[in-house]
Amino acid sequence: MRTYLGVTASRGLAVGPVFRLDRAAPTARIAGLPELETARLNAALDLAKQELDGLQAQAAPSDRDIFLFQRMLLEDKSLLEGMRGHIAEGSEAADAVEATGLQFAHRLRNVQDEYISQRSADVLDACQRVSAILDGNPRGTPILTEPSILVADSLYPSDIVGVDRNLLLGLATAAGSSQSHAAIIARTMGLPAVIQLGRDVLADCSGSMAALDADNGRLILNPDPQLLNQLEERHRCTVNLVSGDLLLRPCRTADGTRVYIMANCTAPDDIEAAMAMGAEGVGLLRSEYSLLSGTPPTEEQQYQYYKNCLLAAGGRPVTVRTFDIGEERAPVWLQVPMGPNPALGLRGLRFCLTQPELFRMQLRALLRAAAQASLSVVFPMVGGPEEWDAAMAQVELAKEELRERGETFREDTPFGCMIEVPSAALTADALASHGCAFFSIGTNDLVQYTCAADRAEPEMRQYYRQENPAVSALVQAACDAAERAGIPVSVSGLTAANPYLACAHVRQGVRTLSMSSQSFAAVRSQLARLDLRAAEPNPAAPRLPTQGEPALAGV
Repeated sequence: MRTYLGVTASRGLAVGPVFRLDRAAPTARIAGLPELETARLNAALDLAKQELDGLQAQAAPSDRDIFLFQRMLLEDKSLLEGMRGHIAEGSEAADAVEATGLQFAHRLRNVQDEYISQRSADVLDACQRVSAILDGNPRGTPILTEPSILVADSLYPSDIVGVDRNLLLGLATAAGSSQSHAAIIARTMGLPAVIQLGRDVLADCSGSMAALDADNGRLILNPDPQLLNQLEERHRCTVNLVSGDLLLRPCRTADGTRVYIMANCTAPDDIEAAMAMGAEGVGLLRSEYSLLSGTPPTEEQQYQYYKNCLLAAGGRPVTVRTFDIGEERAPVWLQVPMGPNPALGLRGLRFCLTQPELFRMQLRALLRAAAQASLSVVFPMVGGPEEWDAAMAQVELAKEELRERGETFREDTPFGCMIEVPSAALTADALASHGCAFFSIGTNDLVQYTCAADRAEPEMRQYYRQENPAVSALVQAACDAAERAGIPVSVSGLTAANPYLACAHVRQGVRTLSMSSQSFAAVRSQLARLDLRAAEPNPAAPRLPTQGEPALAGV
């Protein structure tokens, strides 16, 4: 028996034989004339788009945009120019596709927002599909002959969609991210999934029976019968704990305090999935998703995107974060030069203020969409009142432009600010007095900037602690300022998804928590046991697991 520890991407328990997915090795490639290689490339692109159309038809409605996005990538002007440029320089077509894909993926991978950075996997997936066609080895769906746990170095959406669901028990990968599209599909399908198990698992798992304990982030090879019985009994208890109508009832603490459970989303597909899981609205819509195409979106395209998101929410409130882009996360078409320290460079609102035309275009689209349903707007990376005032000046200009055009929009659209840097938390009273309608505390960045620890750097994980008392003090300062001003406050970072830290936030005065939908059940269950009338517990509460540690049971 051997146990590998990883990170939970989708909860559950699966027991069965392992099917290891091995990628075909590339064939020997010899470049022909550029004209011939370009013709081969064009034919392969057409076939790849046809395959993606087929996968889109097979996917669940909430997952279809994943394959639509990949198809759009294969029509992206910048990506195609990169491929053809490599061919013009003498590269074989498949080599050109892979080189260009790696360049684009590298740029996305350096983005600090995990969801956006994981779109690098979609670039690689789409490009590998094209190169496989060029090599004469078209990508196929893994063929399972019996119910199995699929184990691979990494998984792409196309590796999962199309597999017989009755034969797919769970997913385990050596690498990967909980925000990858493969992980999102696993959650949609209700498949247990554990990622970041390490590469040793690939050499060790072939021909094994396994227990995929995704409730606790581990893969156990050849488990003994006693352990299997324990796992199955504990899983039954967990299921019973969160079953019934818990997810659909209003969330209340044991003393009756109402807490609103919202979802972090990026597009209409995951909004629909979150609403089905009991979300009471969208607490954070990452609007950067609309910029991933290779060309700047028009105001009308943005308006339709927000309108579709509101429709997917079914009348529930939606809070849209304005573009949180910067030196390290700019779309290719912006061509922003990288500074020496991107994490401390132009980001969020500060970046948008340097791009007033792009910023006002987004604001106009948002103001128009707000006339359709309940929509609020929040500015990211606000440092203090001066930046808030500059942003609101752009809002007033956007409103005036809409008035001149005779457009319908909502004059009193609520605007709030993200509390993500210590200076914002410490000047929260001033922000409220300058007209901020609400606070949204983004604890992911707040922890990063408070602890001086880049959350993307593995060496800094020991310093990146969500339970750090200094972070808690800053959250409390923002909550106190919100209470004095009579404005709402929410938390949308990872701490909201941790049941114990979510309870701590509610004790601080937070009444809205926004998280990914897979965390709803565990957070609701813990909040149902929280009694605000009781004495405050020891602040040294259970912490979030670090990378490589098993997840807390029920978290």
